[in-house]
Amino acid sequence: MNFPMGLAGLLLTVSPFLNAQSPAQPLRHLFLDPAFIAKAENATLHVNAAQQRETVIRADKPWEQLMISLFLTVLDDGDKLRMWYICRDKKNVPNVAYAESTDGVNWIKPNLGIVEHEGSKDNNLVGLSSLEGTVFRDERAPPQKRYNYITHHWEKDGGMLRFHSPDGLHWTRDENVLLKFGADSQAVTFWDERVGKYALYLRAWETRADKKRYRTVVRAELSDLDTPLPNQPSDKTLYLWGKEKPPVIGDDFPTVLETDEIDPPNSDVYNISAQPYPLDPRWYIGFPSFFQREKSPSDGRLDVQFIGSRDGYHWHRYDRSPYARPGLAGSESANMVFMGPWLVMRGEEIWQYGTGFRSRHGDKKAREIQTDGVIFRYVQRVDGFVSLDFAPGGGSALTQRVKVDGTNLALNLDTAVFGHLQVGLTDAEGKSLEGFGLEDSETLRTNATQAVVKWKSGSNLSAIKGREVRVTFKGERAKLFSFYFTE
Repeated sequence: MNFPMGLAGLLLTVSPFLNAQSPAQPLRHLFLDPAFIAKAENATLHVNAAQQRETVIRADKPWEQLMISLFLTVLDDGDKLRMWYICRDKKNVPNVAYAESTDGVNWIKPNLGIVEHEGSKDNNLVGLSSLEGTVFRDERAPPQKRYNYITHHWEKDGGMLRFHSPDGLHWTRDENVLLKFGADSQAVTFWDERVGKYALYLRAWETRADKKRYRTVVRAELSDLDTPLPNQPSDKTLYLWGKEKPPVIGDDFPTVLETDEIDPPNSDVYNISAQPYPLDPRWYIGFPSFFQREKSPSDGRLDVQFIGSRDGYHWHRYDRSPYARPGLAGSESANMVFMGPWLVMRGEEIWQYGTGFRSRHGDKKAREIQTDGVIFRYVQRVDGFVSLDFAPGGGSALTQRVKVDGTNLALNLDTAVFGHLQVGLTDAEGKSLEGFGLEDSETLRTNATQAVVKWKSGSNLSAIKGREVRVTFKGERAKLFSFYFTE
């Protein structure tokens, strides 16, 4: 599941999906597959943290006074952004609340008049009370089921349920239980075009050699959202929360993400927040929170990492550095952060939304004393999740073969002030193409998402369009995020 990040001097095999074509144009080449780099010296892959910007939602309503809870969903839905988030009142009663925004920064909590809370419908609640779902828009579904929310309910005959809605506000529960197991974290569901099925990522539990139970993530697939999955509890099924509630998932589905020997002892993967990458659907990306247990399996702190996958099952974890980290001690995100689905694409930026918490996981008393939980906006550059970084003393890298499917080569890179980068093209054997070698390349010193490469003869690649080449880079103090051929 994991691949080496120190690429100096390594010759790696070709990824099986490397040359798969995408309907999106131009075809982007990101550095999410370590095997894409055939050879490198003093150039390594690094995860780039998202930039935390504004606090966009605070607990300022009576039904939010215990906490804004862990999970949320933000959809880019036409002329506005729409958010569904979990909150709890002082009696610890959970509800799904709704907010919307036209600029991504200023959000309103409209009075929907749908649900009564303490004798009034003057609130932004939508009538859902389950904590761990993801709202997604399904263009394949009939209009009355355009929006879906798959989550778990803990009643004895419950499990994973679907709620559907024509507008994302008025919800109806399906009669069928999709799965006779519960998954006590945010379930993520989307239509997976690659396999022609719905992908469903769920929390599972695994007992390891030390006899402790650890949180993991599994993946299930559904041909439709109306037919229950056939998996049934057995005599080996774990009833973690008692026989009066649904059992939890064990090895009933393929495990796709878990902690391993490289991670610290007593650590779990809490959720996955997986999704296809809109600019290159050949890639799945995820923003899982990882949990460091301390006093007990429920006590500890969490941060967010970045992961990438070609098939939705086998995930690269790169250098495992935080993609979003807790804030300073005493701050409103001092102990826990989570990142919600989905991505909002805006020009050269990607916007994401996540939650932050002052209290530790499991510290209910702290929330009774002081309301906890806020929602942040994060900003990432387009394709900026992982970069190929060239060392201060200089480094180089050579890619696997790619097809020249345009007449110009554009780079997404940041050299800062002291850095620089040169680019060359070679044949399949690594021999420089005449006129397009490193020695012919102009030196790039810029921070841009579409910097066009120029050689002594110019930038036009018409003479080699359609040919398979390798791209070679040489530079220092530069971060290269992606490249693509364009007209």
